[in-house]
Amino acid sequence: MRFTYNEILICFCAAASLGCFEWTFYSAYKQMLRRAEINPERKIWIRSILFRILIPFAQPFGALFGLHAEKLERREMETGQKAVFLSIRKKLRKALIAAGSPEGITPDEFFGILVVTTGLAAAAGAICCGLLSWRGYAAIGAAAWILLAMVGLFFPLLWLRDKLKARKLLITKALPYSLDLLTLSVESGMDFTAALARIIQKLGGQPLSFEFAELLRQIRMGRTRADALRDLADRVDVHELTSVVSSLIQADELGSSLGPVLRIQAEQLRVRRSQRAERLASVAPVKMLFPLVCFIFPTIFLMIGGTLFLRWWYKIQ
Repeated sequence: MRFTYNEILICFCAAASLGCFEWTFYSAYKQMLRRAEINPERKIWIRSILFRILIPFAQPFGALFGLHAEKLERREMETGQKAVFLSIRKKLRKALIAAGSPEGITPDEFFGILVVTTGLAAAAGAICCGLLSWRGYAAIGAAAWILLAMVGLFFPLLWLRDKLKARKLLITKALPYSLDLLTLSVESGMDFTAALARIIQKLGGQPLSFEFAELLRQIRMGRTRADALRDLADRVDVHELTSVVSSLIQADELGSSLGPVLRIQAEQLRVRRSQRAERLASVAPVKMLFPLVCFIFPTIFLMIGGTLFLRWWYKIQ
């Protein structure tokens, strides 16, 4: 059987195309594995057992998202068109930094965790849907499938929101005490950096202590106080701290003393904290209404009514 020149050329081009495809896929796979390597120190640093299980599976997807982000960044630099994925990635990075970079997760890894949790929940939903459909409840199975997939998608987002809210609350609670200490230290004649170092020692392992330590590190590295304070406000993203930073930057630009400014800000923070406590106290009865009506009152009525019914029943008998 003889082959013509065109057939040989077609076979050669097909083999070359297949080889190029395999080489591209292998190089991309090796690059993805290289990016997906987890530092052994980070494995020890990850405290959550769930994330120790999820991150190795989410790392390859995170590497793919990272490659896609690099391509979009190059395209944005060339064409000037902003990509939606890059804006979402930027907001996610800011949220992770404000949450204290929990478990050291990067935005690309978080996208990978979203893919993994959604896939696992969708697989569990598919199993439930198959079992319910086999029993004749196809509509309920489809609803369970969709519900489990939504739970898998929103579970990491809710976890990040809770981490962010908890850290901001801790910073808000520790800020008035820190400002009082800073005011006393500055008015006693200490330098701003020395006062920050003392506050870091007093706060211990609180989130505000880590943020002040980063602020002190940037100032000692030669960054101006105003730029370091602006970076602190952008990084923490707490309204009370942003107000304090704005006052400190304004006092630094005008050349006024920091002591009176810090004292005024500390008093305002204490007033805001008392107002916040009063607001939460006024909202508490409304929040307690649902569990009272749905859980506590029926139990009380059952206990009282059940006892009266049993007495009446025994009298009849």
